[in-house]
Amino acid sequence: MPLDPFSKENPEEHGVPLTSEGRTVTASTSFSGSTPFGAPAMPACPGGGELSQRIGDFILLKLLGEGSAGKVFLARQISLERQVALKVAANLGEEARTMASLEHESIVRVFSETVDSETDQRLLCMQYIAGTTLERVIAALRREDPGAWSGRRILEIIDGLSSQPTILDPAALRDREELASCDFFEAACWLGGRLAEALDYAHLQGVLHRDIKPANILLNQYGRPMLADFSVALHSSRLRVADRGLLGGTFPYMAPEHLDAFDPKNEFTPGAVDQRSDIYSLGVVLFELVTGNHPFPLPASRASPSQLVQAMAAERRSAVPPLRAGRAGAPRALELAVRRCLEPEPGARFQRAKELAEVLEGCRRLRRVKKELPPPGPLVRAASKHPFSWLVALALLPHLVGSAVNIAYNDLRIVGSLTPAERKTFLNLVVGYNCLAYPLSLLAGLCLIIPLYRGWRRFTGPCDLAEADVRSIRRKLLNVPIWVVVLSCAGWLPGGVMFPLALNLLSGPISAEVFGHFILSFTLSGLIAMTYAFFGVQLISLRVLYPQLWINAARLDQAAAEELRPLARRTACFQLLAGVIPLVGAVMMVGVGTEELNAPTFRFLVTALIALGMAGFGLAIAAASAIHRTVSVLAGMERRPRDPSV
Repeated sequence: MPLDPFSKENPEEHGVPLTSEGRTVTASTSFSGSTPFGAPAMPACPGGGELSQRIGDFILLKLLGEGSAGKVFLARQISLERQVALKVAANLGEEARTMASLEHESIVRVFSETVDSETDQRLLCMQYIAGTTLERVIAALRREDPGAWSGRRILEIIDGLSSQPTILDPAALRDREELASCDFFEAACWLGGRLAEALDYAHLQGVLHRDIKPANILLNQYGRPMLADFSVALHSSRLRVADRGLLGGTFPYMAPEHLDAFDPKNEFTPGAVDQRSDIYSLGVVLFELVTGNHPFPLPASRASPSQLVQAMAAERRSAVPPLRAGRAGAPRALELAVRRCLEPEPGARFQRAKELAEVLEGCRRLRRVKKELPPPGPLVRAASKHPFSWLVALALLPHLVGSAVNIAYNDLRIVGSLTPAERKTFLNLVVGYNCLAYPLSLLAGLCLIIPLYRGWRRFTGPCDLAEADVRSIRRKLLNVPIWVVVLSCAGWLPGGVMFPLALNLLSGPISAEVFGHFILSFTLSGLIAMTYAFFGVQLISLRVLYPQLWINAARLDQAAAEELRPLARRTACFQLLAGVIPLVGAVMMVGVGTEELNAPTFRFLVTALIALGMAGFGLAIAAASAIHRTVSVLAGMERRPRDPSV
């Protein structure tokens, strides 16, 4: 008869103990009948050290972990000569049947279940994961400077905590390479995304885990997280008939409605604890991973169980803790994703874990996008501090250049040919037109920019904007360069007609040649101002502001590709105009007449226009290149396989 390592003497006590630090409740409770705050006693198991004892078809090699639901050993299965994880627990529940239906790469697989006739213990034979738990990884990170946290550091911690070798899996190496390439926030999103995918898969099979916590998440040596311990899981088909005796979990990771179910003073509603409660628990895990701390302080351990759950439920309903207060530099999209998981009302959370997985992947993608964007030049670096001030400045400065061209051209081609009376009228028209056109254009521009600025302030402050509001801000922002073009045309082009008509009306007839000079002067100046204003505003809008305006980054590539699709043609068009317009203006000046060819002003203006055309074309190429690269990164074009037929 094999040596029985389990004795029914000295049963363990199972309550709701707190650690000495008061940080986490460690007991997983499996409630039954008339003892809602107790669990069936488990026979004592040998703990710690190396073992060589046999139970059933298994030789126990090492104790891996223990909890109120049982103990888990590294064991060798004699019949199949393989290493497995063997969970030894009381002969209760349906964990094996629950886990057997779950075949997912991020869920620990169950191989078999037997009951040892000698001890009446249930033996659950599971996939052995050579690695460690997320709980131990978080504890290790907590002892280090957060500035040193990274995906590579997580892998180093896993390697250091893993006491057993793992079998080489070339396919799984991709996980390790992916995690190693991540900064810490990308790594947190990647880990959370894989867990959310596994949780969604379980939910689709009708299984609620109900005890999501770092201790129940294993990390293999390739870095992949795996859900484990479905000892208190419940199939959704039993929700309508569930009572308090079927509930379980770990208090610090429970959603408010889950805690309510343990309060004897609350009326229990079957089905109140559903898949959204699991999503809440995963949100708590993500918060703890990112910050190193639990999001909610725990009540004093002296409190009674009823007082404990009441205090914790009230705390969770009082406010959603800000992630970035506990971890400076955390991406806003990640903070909002975790915040949505932790919403007190289930209807305000993600309704499916798949939604959370997509958002976390979008957060990771957005984080990587910001690294892949073209390196910021001096303009982008300066604009990053005060983007809207630079947006206004870059919309106005090209008009000063246009005004300089306009004044020089008018002085050379028009003013000299006017009579004294016409000159006086012309100067009055200049003052009147400028006093009217500039303020109206500026007012229209401010009416366009101020709502965007207010939306930006709301977004960068305590965000109360809905996803649809932020999407609207992005699209309006992308239209700002077009409105700058429209306002530029509205401010400049009418002058080419209004000035000669007013002169003709107020000071007598003017020649067709003067009329043509006016049209050329205002058109050329307006097009110069319009083109360079477009590039400046487009660059700041797209490179500085747009990448930050995301609440829900799910399917980032597809959403960005759709929103940015019109930019390619616009940029190509204005890039051509940037070089052509000043050069065409210089050619037209030379071709209009030869009497001023030797005039210093004429030579200066033609030279300036040619230099402006060359410099402008160079700047336009640089700006267009930055815009194209930014669009390519945001829309994920650089990672898409090329169509060989193109």
